[in-house]
This record gives sequence, C-alpha cells and structure tokens, in this order.
Amino acid sequence: MASGLNIIVVEDHDDLREVTVEALQGLGHRVRGLACAEALDAALRAAPADLLVLDLNLPGEDGISLARRVRVVRPELGIIMVTVRAQVRDKIEGYGSGADLYLAKPTSIEELEAAIKALARRLPTKVPAAPPGKAAGAAGGLAVLDQAGRCSASGPGLTPEQRSRERLRRLHDDLMRMEGKLPTLEALAARVGLCARRLNDAFAREYGLPIHAFVTDRRLTAAYASIRDTDIPLKQLASRLGYAHVNHFNAAFRKKFGLPPGQLRREGRAEAQ
Repeated sequence: MASGLNIIVVEDHDDLREVTVEALQGLGHRVRGLACAEALDAALRAAPADLLVLDLNLPGEDGISLARRVRVVRPELGIIMVTVRAQVRDKIEGYGSGADLYLAKPTSIEELEAAIKALARRLPTKVPAAPPGKAAGAAGGLAVLDQAGRCSASGPGLTPEQRSRERLRRLHDDLMRMEGKLPTLEALAARVGLCARRLNDAFAREYGLPIHAFVTDRRLTAAYASIRDTDIPLKQLASRLGYAHVNHFNAAFRKKFGLPPGQLRREGRAEAQ
C-alpha cells in the first residue's frame, strides 16, 4: 500500500470532513471529500476510487441507501461506515447494505488508518490513478456509476491474479443472488475451474470466510432486517434461505444473534406501537 489508496470521504459535517481528508492525505492517500451522496456519481466518473469512508446520516440519500446502490455496481469497492449509530441493529443494517467495516463515532484517525490497512489487504489490485485531464473511464477499466446507477467498464486485458479475483467476484455476486439451498462446493468449483479445496481457500482469503459460511452469515444478516421490517412468514423465509426446516433456521439465527427470530419480530412490533 506504499502508493496509497484513492479514497472518497462522504461526510456532511464540514469540519470533520476536512480533518479526515487532511489526515488521510497525510498518510499518503489520495483523498476527496464530499458533503452528500448525490455528489458521488460525478466523483466516480471524474477519477477512480478504491475505498469509501461513508457517514450514514447524510442529507438527501442516506448512507445505507448509497452503500446498497454502490455495492450492486461496484462490488470490488471497499466501504467503511463511520457513524454515531452504534446499536447492534444499526451495525447489522450497515453490513447488510454492503459495508466491509463499521466504525462507531467518535473514531480516531489511528483506528480509521488501521481499518483502511486491514481492508486494503482484501481489495483487488489497484489501477493507477488517471493522469490530470484524462477521463477515469478510459484509464484502467474501473467500473463507474452513471447517473442512473448503471455500471460501465473498459480497459486492457487482466493479469492472471486479476482474472482469478474477477472469477471470485462473479461467483460472490451469483451467490448473493441465489435463494434456497446452495449448490455443493464441488459444483461451484467446477464453474470456475478450480478444485473445491482451492476454491474455498481462495474465497476465504478474499472475503474472510469459506463459501458456505460466508453465504450463511450474509443470509442471516439479511434475514434480521426482513424479520423486523416485514411480515414474511418465518417458514417461508427459512425456505428462501436454504433451510430444510424452520427449526434449523431458528437455531442458526439464535446462535448468531442471541435470540430466536420470533422474539425479534415481537420486539419489533412492540416498538412500532
């Protein structure tokens, strides 16, 4: 990370944004500061980015909505949320929307630097920043958001390492769209041309967990929000998440969150009254 990262700080508090930008620039990163989510699309078109440092309580589009939208079209982009919203349910919502890391304010620059270093080890190989006056879309093939939130990309052929990461990214995206029981590890490995063990090891290095553990964790996190915010029957939700029986879902949910899904739903309804 000697060359630093291309970082965008989205923070509506002017003084905090300026302090954060200056501190990260002092650590050798190339940093831009934005005051609102609506400015991000233009910023990504103007120059590449490796990582977002994102506040949640933004004017207009909030940080959760922004992270969810960016994650769909830029799955390789690192996202660190820094916010005063530090309740467990807030963190779960943040991770569910696409955050890689979730830090509670007040956050020291030392903690933010450590988080950036940790996340940088998992980021795809960076493409050099576009030279002045050259459009980012023509320099290096980074995907960018257009006004409608669509993804566009261009660029030369990928290195073997980049091709390997691209295969893992595509597999990751496919897994996130799947419902119900997942294919076996062997079947997934056949899709990307690796043996099952090598695929599982590579996926764990890239995303922090082996494939099935990763998908289970993400599905349970998404289920948390669904249980609180919708009336989807638990049996139907369990089937959608790939559990053969609702009791298996209940046990996994309790293990992760410390309470059964039925209790969470009752508590959510009580709060809404």
